[in-house]
Amino acid sequence: MDNIPHMEKENIYKILGESIRNLRKSLGITQEELSFKAKISLSFLSHIERGTKKASLKTIQNIAAALGVSVDRLFQGKIYSSEDTNSIFARKIESIVKDKDEEYKKILLKVAKFLASKK
Repeated sequence: MDNIPHMEKENIYKILGESIRNLRKSLGITQEELSFKAKISLSFLSHIERGTKKASLKTIQNIAAALGVSVDRLFQGKIYSSEDTNSIFARKIESIVKDKDEEYKKILLKVAKFLASKK
Protein backbone atom coordinates (compact mmCIF):
# COMPACT_ATOMS: atom_id res chain seq x y z
CA MET A 1 0.00 0.00 0.00
CA ASP A 2 3.05 2.26 0.20
CA ASN A 3 2.83 2.89 -3.54
CA ILE A 4 -0.68 4.32 -3.18
CA PRO A 5 -0.71 8.09 -2.77
CA HIS A 6 -1.78 9.31 0.69
CA MET A 7 -5.03 10.78 -0.64
CA GLU A 8 -6.10 7.41 -2.09
CA LYS A 9 -5.31 5.64 1.20
CA GLU A 10 -7.67 7.99 3.00
CA ASN A 11 -10.35 7.76 0.32
CA ILE A 12 -10.62 3.98 0.67
CA TYR A 13 -12.37 4.51 4.01
CA LYS A 14 -14.80 6.97 2.45
CA ILE A 15 -15.45 4.58 -0.45
CA LEU A 16 -16.08 1.74 1.99
CA GLY A 17 -18.37 3.87 4.14
CA GLU A 18 -20.36 5.21 1.20
CA SER A 19 -20.73 1.71 -0.20
CA ILE A 20 -22.01 0.38 3.13
CA ARG A 21 -24.44 3.31 3.50
CA ASN A 22 -25.74 3.02 -0.08
CA LEU A 23 -26.29 -0.71 0.18
CA ARG A 24 -27.87 -0.45 3.64
CA LYS A 25 -30.31 2.21 2.43
CA SER A 26 -31.14 0.33 -0.76
CA LEU A 27 -32.06 -2.68 1.38
CA GLY A 28 -34.18 -0.55 3.69
CA ILE A 29 -32.06 -1.39 6.72
CA THR A 30 -31.56 1.18 9.47
CA GLN A 31 -28.21 1.89 11.06
CA GLU A 32 -29.58 0.43 14.28
CA GLU A 33 -30.49 -2.85 12.56
CA LEU A 34 -27.17 -3.12 10.76
CA SER A 35 -25.09 -2.29 13.82
CA PHE A 36 -26.96 -4.95 15.82
CA LYS A 37 -26.51 -7.61 13.11
CA ALA A 38 -22.83 -6.70 12.63
CA LYS A 39 -22.21 -6.70 16.40
CA ILE A 40 -20.86 -3.15 16.53
CA SER A 41 -22.10 0.03 18.16
CA LEU A 42 -24.39 2.40 16.32
CA SER A 43 -21.85 5.18 16.81
CA PHE A 44 -19.04 3.12 15.29
CA LEU A 45 -21.18 2.21 12.26
CA SER A 46 -21.99 5.86 11.78
CA HIS A 47 -18.28 6.71 11.79
CA ILE A 48 -17.52 3.88 9.35
CA GLU A 49 -20.22 5.12 6.96
CA ARG A 50 -18.73 8.62 7.07
CA GLY A 51 -15.20 7.29 6.64
CA THR A 52 -14.03 8.92 9.88
CA LYS A 53 -13.01 5.68 11.66
CA LYS A 54 -11.21 2.62 10.38
CA ALA A 55 -12.87 -0.78 10.73
CA SER A 56 -10.97 -4.01 11.31
CA LEU A 57 -11.21 -6.78 8.74
CA LYS A 58 -13.39 -8.75 11.18
CA THR A 59 -15.78 -5.81 11.49
CA ILE A 60 -15.89 -5.44 7.70
CA GLN A 61 -16.64 -9.18 7.42
CA ASN A 62 -19.45 -8.83 9.97
CA ILE A 63 -20.95 -5.86 8.11
CA ALA A 64 -20.74 -7.67 4.76
CA ALA A 65 -22.42 -10.76 6.25
CA ALA A 66 -25.15 -8.63 7.82
CA LEU A 67 -25.80 -7.03 4.42
CA GLY A 68 -25.67 -10.36 2.59
CA VAL A 69 -22.73 -9.46 0.34
CA SER A 70 -19.09 -10.46 -0.04
CA VAL A 71 -16.39 -8.28 1.51
CA ASP A 72 -14.97 -7.29 -1.88
CA ARG A 73 -18.40 -5.99 -2.89
CA LEU A 74 -18.10 -3.31 -0.19
CA PHE A 75 -14.95 -1.92 -1.81
CA GLN A 76 -16.46 -1.46 -5.26
CA GLY A 77 -17.60 2.04 -4.40
CA LYS A 78 -20.71 2.02 -6.53
CA ILE A 79 -24.39 2.52 -5.94
CA TYR A 80 -26.14 -0.81 -6.10
CA SER A 81 -28.62 -1.44 -8.85
CA SER A 82 -32.08 -2.81 -8.25
CA GLU A 83 -30.85 -6.11 -9.72
CA ASP A 84 -28.14 -6.30 -7.03
CA THR A 85 -30.66 -5.44 -4.35
CA ASN A 86 -33.15 -8.03 -5.64
CA SER A 87 -30.46 -10.70 -5.61
CA ILE A 88 -29.48 -9.85 -2.04
CA PHE A 89 -33.14 -9.77 -1.00
CA ALA A 90 -33.74 -13.18 -2.57
CA ARG A 91 -30.75 -14.65 -0.69
CA LYS A 92 -32.05 -13.21 2.57
CA ILE A 93 -35.49 -14.77 1.99
CA GLU A 94 -33.83 -18.09 1.12
CA SER A 95 -31.88 -18.05 4.38
CA ILE A 96 -35.05 -17.34 6.35
CA VAL A 97 -37.06 -20.20 4.83
CA LYS A 98 -34.35 -22.81 4.30
CA ASP A 99 -35.34 -24.82 7.38
CA LYS A 100 -39.09 -24.37 6.97
CA ASP A 101 -41.45 -26.99 5.58
CA GLU A 102 -43.18 -26.73 2.20
CA GLU A 103 -46.49 -25.61 3.73
CA TYR A 104 -44.79 -22.65 5.39
CA LYS A 105 -43.12 -21.71 2.09
CA LYS A 106 -46.45 -21.89 0.22
CA ILE A 107 -48.13 -19.63 2.77
CA LEU A 108 -45.26 -17.17 2.62
CA LEU A 109 -45.46 -17.10 -1.17
CA LYS A 110 -49.20 -16.41 -1.03
CA VAL A 111 -48.65 -13.57 1.41
CA ALA A 112 -45.90 -12.13 -0.81
CA LYS A 113 -48.13 -12.32 -3.90
CA PHE A 114 -50.97 -10.66 -2.01
CA LEU A 115 -48.72 -7.82 -0.82
CA ALA A 116 -47.24 -7.39 -4.29
CA SER A 117 -50.71 -7.02 -5.79
CA LYS A 118 -51.44 -4.03 -3.52
CA LYS A 119 -50.44 -0.60 -4.70
